[in-house]
Amino acid sequence: MTLRNEKKIVLTREQYFVLSTRMRGLLQADPHMPSPDGYFIASLYFDDQYETAYYEKLSGKDYRRKYRVRLYNGDTSFIRLECKEKYGDKIGKRSEPIGLKTYEGLTRGDFRALSEETGPLAREVYALTQAKGLAPKVAVTYRREAYLHPLSTTRITFDKELRAGWGSAALLSQEAESFAAFPAPDYPYDNAVILEIKYDEYLPRFVADALQTGGQLLAASKYVLCRDRLFTFGKPYTK
Repeated sequence: MTLRNEKKIVLTREQYFVLSTRMRGLLQADPHMPSPDGYFIASLYFDDQYETAYYEKLSGKDYRRKYRVRLYNGDTSFIRLECKEKYGDKIGKRSEPIGLKTYEGLTRGDFRALSEETGPLAREVYALTQAKGLAPKVAVTYRREAYLHPLSTTRITFDKELRAGWGSAALLSQEAESFAAFPAPDYPYDNAVILEIKYDEYLPRFVADALQTGGQLLAASKYVLCRDRLFTFGKPYTK
């Protein structure tokens, strides 16, 4: 597993327009992006009976991990089971494909199909369901605009329209069974965008210079933002 640097910054809509224009001129657009507006990402996050992933993020623990299922543009022919791990200031991700039957079981909180998957991550997640009561907690969806540079595998993304979903329909459509999570209605400015900067050893200087625009660091994760939104409405994930 490769460890990478990751930084998240909140942008106003005006800052986003400036940086998006710069990145289009400097970097290659993600080849999987169907349009300049980006692609639809949906993740179903799991947590245990102690809410470990949620509270470890809030406490800022140096090492922590989150488990999720992810799909793109509502395409159930390509589904990934993932573990995102945080080591201090760096992140790593383990990922493996799972079948549609397994995915459908997970959205219902039924992890038995994982025992039929052959990958080590599937076995790890299945063991955690038995030992710690891992269960689905929230569907996190957003639209991502992404740009790439091969040097240090730099990846610049703009994440928009973050929503918190309470049912499996939210994973297939951004309008279904979900609430706007960021920016929330009481946020200081409308249409805020989350800029993510990811790279291996170093960020190319010309990219770093082009990204200078103000913005503020985002302390909360998308998982925490969306869990909090469901808490606000008293709407737990429906299995």
